[in-house]
Amino acid sequence: MIRIPDVLGSHSQDAEALHTTLADAPGTHMDMADVSFIRPHGVIALVCAARSRYATHGERTVLCNLQHRVHQYLERVDLFRAMGDFITTESTLRDTFDRTQEKPTLLEVTPISSAGDLLTAIAQAERIFSYWLQVRNLRGLLGVVSELCSNIYQHSGDPHGAVMIQTHRAVSKGAARVRVAIGDTGIGVRGSLENRHGPLGEAPLDYLKIAMSGRTSRETGRGGLGLRIVEQTVGAGGGYMWLRSETAAILTNGEGDLQTRDDLVYIPGTQVAVEFHAPLD
Repeated sequence: MIRIPDVLGSHSQDAEALHTTLADAPGTHMDMADVSFIRPHGVIALVCAARSRYATHGERTVLCNLQHRVHQYLERVDLFRAMGDFITTESTLRDTFDRTQEKPTLLEVTPISSAGDLLTAIAQAERIFSYWLQVRNLRGLLGVVSELCSNIYQHSGDPHGAVMIQTHRAVSKGAARVRVAIGDTGIGVRGSLENRHGPLGEAPLDYLKIAMSGRTSRETGRGGLGLRIVEQTVGAGGGYMWLRSETAAILTNGEGDLQTRDDLVYIPGTQVAVEFHAPLD
């Protein structure tokens, strides 16, 4: 059994310890006893890890020894329903959720494989954001979700990518904390750009820098993989974006503020985690 470190509820880049732990580790059972807290990027990291291992071993990942609060959260975000072909748990949670009475704070784990899936995700994102945030922020926030999700079904070559969004009040800041996590196990940023533009660099990090710079353009003409609008949003909202593909990653706290990594464990596809504050309505 693979013992998972308690890194799924901290900063997005800390989830690298999950990928390092799983690299070449045999078996399909993950011991989650040490995991005390989890956030959207941690959920998506688990999804991508389970899907990658399923592609290699042909078996579902089984989460074992889940702490009750963590198990509740994973059930609440629909992880096992949405991704049940790839990930399950050894135990059954008896808790039930009456979601009809809840405030719109969450987009559960949602597969993105078509334009229809994207529209569903955007509609729920608009419901969440319009409930909590000032109307003038809606266009930019929905643009973040649309740009990131559209990359999955248009360019990644992955029919099972996923998105998750969560908001909560940050009373001391007079704002809502917005967390968006998106991931797939497709061809990655390098493969996506090469398919459209041919070779542009030598290493995965070269392609992440190109995507962030806007040197290439999509059909919309907005540049890159649509990541510049994300960078602008996190900069204005005191947040960050973590972009990871293959063996490379970029962390940005706003335009022109990039930290890079090119020594990570290889994982297929792309993962993006976005966090920022947005003013409350």
